[in-house]
Amino acid sequence: MSVRGRIQCAGQCMHNPTCKTATFDQINSLCTLFDDFENIGQLIQDNGIVTFVRKVNPFSIGWNSTGITVAGVTGVAGIAANQFNHPYCVVLDSSNTLYVSDQVNQRVQKWLSNASSATTVAGQSNAMAGSAMDYLNYASDLIIDSNGNLYIVDAGNNRVVVWNNGSSSGLILAGTGIPVNTASQLSGPISIERDSSSGTLYISDTNNHRVVEYIVNASFGTVVAGGNGGGTGITQLYNPRGLYFDLSTNSLLIANNHAHNIVRWVLGASSWTLIIGSASGTAGITSTMLNYPTHIVLDSLGNMYVSDEGNHRIQFFLTGQSNGTTIAGMTGTPGNTSQLLYTPSSVAVDSQFNIYVTDYNNHRVQKFLHY
Repeated sequence: MSVRGRIQCAGQCMHNPTCKTATFDQINSLCTLFDDFENIGQLIQDNGIVTFVRKVNPFSIGWNSTGITVAGVTGVAGIAANQFNHPYCVVLDSSNTLYVSDQVNQRVQKWLSNASSATTVAGQSNAMAGSAMDYLNYASDLIIDSNGNLYIVDAGNNRVVVWNNGSSSGLILAGTGIPVNTASQLSGPISIERDSSSGTLYISDTNNHRVVEYIVNASFGTVVAGGNGGGTGITQLYNPRGLYFDLSTNSLLIANNHAHNIVRWVLGASSWTLIIGSASGTAGITSTMLNYPTHIVLDSLGNMYVSDEGNHRIQFFLTGQSNGTTIAGMTGTPGNTSQLLYTPSSVAVDSQFNIYVTDYNNHRVQKFLHY
């Protein structure tokens, strides 16, 4: 089935309306067809009879391109309980309650499912910034643990804090408020990730072009990625932002913002490997390129979602693939309609694969239904 198999493989793709590409494994005489997401089926040979077997694909339909505003008021910034002023990060708890860092309002808002307004759970509800432990200053990334404790990147104060569930103030976990690059200090941190099994924190120390690791109760951090100045070399990071800790590979996925790519840095390694985008740091609008990526999340199947902020879209990448599909927003087109985004800064995924997007310059959180 070698030459004939290749012909059958190409022919099957040509006549299948959902097929975009096909590959033929000559050793195993196996033809695999692919659509925009993943393989849709294979040609199987049994006793000389070749049959096309379609694969069940949970992403063969996708997401509704029309978003639903579930928090905030489109295009209106404010400090009222139903408003945001440039929301940066959204995370979900087990009941799909939203927690949103309301960045310019210097607070974190808790928004119950189907509620018409939020309550302030960290910072001051009147949008006042400060450095005291009951204040925040330009809150950026968030994590909520299984006990409802909030880990907050308090970017304007150059620190990471935890607000324990029900507390009216925070505790410093990393940074001293002085923006330098010593082992105990941070400069313009943006994102955070946490190993839930050990409590270890990973912080994108953005202005220092590095990621630092803080074990529980540590006074000092350890550089685990970058730290060699800003740049596009394989030992460097360039204003790193979003992080994702991949326990299965003991590595960090890093939204290497100013290099316009996603890289993997295995803990203990001295360099990264490219996952998505250009190794040379070039921005782009194609399905394999990114433009100032800000946030990464993986779903339960290992698929990746990236907030491609400069392209005003959310990109979806099946496990192991570098060719993405736009599942929210329109490439290169900012706007405030239900189908457009304006510099989306983060994305969250629920158990049904619905996505929630912080639409930063539209002052809202959009939900896009998976179906």
